[in-house]
Amino acid sequence: MAKNAYIDGRMHALMERYQAQPCWDALCDEFPILRDMNTCEQDKRHHGEVLVSTHTQMVIGELLKDPDFKHLDGWAQFLLFWTAVFHDSGKPERTKTEEDGSITSRGHSRAGASIARREMMIAGMPYSYREHMCSLILAHQIPFWLYEHEEAAQTKKAIMLAMELDPMLLIMHARADARGRICHDPEDIKLRVELSSEVFDGLGLFDQPYKFANEESMLAYVRRDDRHPAYEAYMDHACEGTIMCGIQGVGKDTWIAENMPGVPVVSLDDMREEMGVEWTDNQGSVVQAVLESAKSHLRAKRDFIWNATNITSDQREKVISLLRDYKARVRIVYLEAPIDVVMKQNSERTASVPDAVIERFLAKLEPPKDWEAHEVVRVIRDAVAPKRRYGSVPKVPTP
Repeated sequence: MAKNAYIDGRMHALMERYQAQPCWDALCDEFPILRDMNTCEQDKRHHGEVLVSTHTQMVIGELLKDPDFKHLDGWAQFLLFWTAVFHDSGKPERTKTEEDGSITSRGHSRAGASIARREMMIAGMPYSYREHMCSLILAHQIPFWLYEHEEAAQTKKAIMLAMELDPMLLIMHARADARGRICHDPEDIKLRVELSSEVFDGLGLFDQPYKFANEESMLAYVRRDDRHPAYEAYMDHACEGTIMCGIQGVGKDTWIAENMPGVPVVSLDDMREEMGVEWTDNQGSVVQAVLESAKSHLRAKRDFIWNATNITSDQREKVISLLRDYKARVRIVYLEAPIDVVMKQNSERTASVPDAVIERFLAKLEPPKDWEAHEVVRVIRDAVAPKRRYGSVPKVPTP
């Protein structure tokens, strides 16, 4: 764990040191989890260099010598450098040898994004910058296949990506990823990236995110297959459902009391206490009771708050679908605080949970994307003011 590696400037110094002379071992000393890549093998058909660590160093090398990289500002260079370092960090966790002898690593992008998020939280990287990096890692394989899809699917994926990351940075990483390997079809994989780049370029997404007519047009387009992005949807919401999101001890109850007093709250914790169910017990009856309570507000067209952790996209999706069924406006309020603050606040709660549970929740954490709801509010308490080595911290993502 590289505690405060960003805050103290060690990550900046490491990047500058690597630019002067590659120093993979130094990166591993700062972030020990990277060492797992030193012994993780890949399928030789796609990675003749075999080891994930070798591939990663090749990608970093290709990135650093890219003329376009040299023209980026310092913050963008910093973001892309560390994205390259962590982009395949999920492979050791997801790699397996199949019955036919091939080596696969399905799901490594998501695993890598989770690893990077955890490491950057400990390092003290500001939320917006960290999540831009995690989005790049999560999407880093997409430029290899985006162009293959039907035009409508290409368009939707590209538009959604441009709402959470800078497409040009994604393409720049993909170019380095394509060049930084030994494979049987190097020109094909490079061509794939360029064809996918044309998808973003054709939609004007290198200049700015897509401009929808209104918030309902955006959400309906993302969630339905029969909508064109230019369609102007009718805005007529029966009520508003606010979905709280954040791990235990982050301060959701306090935020509600200070910002939405008097608004009805549907709470898993409150329902557990009311029903005498421990958090370690089967939660089926609690969930059912909470659903019925939420439906009663929706049927009455009454604004209400759904208060639970909702830390994964799958958890939020269930609530969002319910709200959409009743034509409610969907708002997500995401709260985050430094890990040590969360641990302290959790220990002071009446219904506190063990630290090990908090750790598991952090490993699963998937902060909400802008395209998940009509509105996403983020209440972020970063560790301390970050080192401004390259000037003021930009508001990222800034596609």
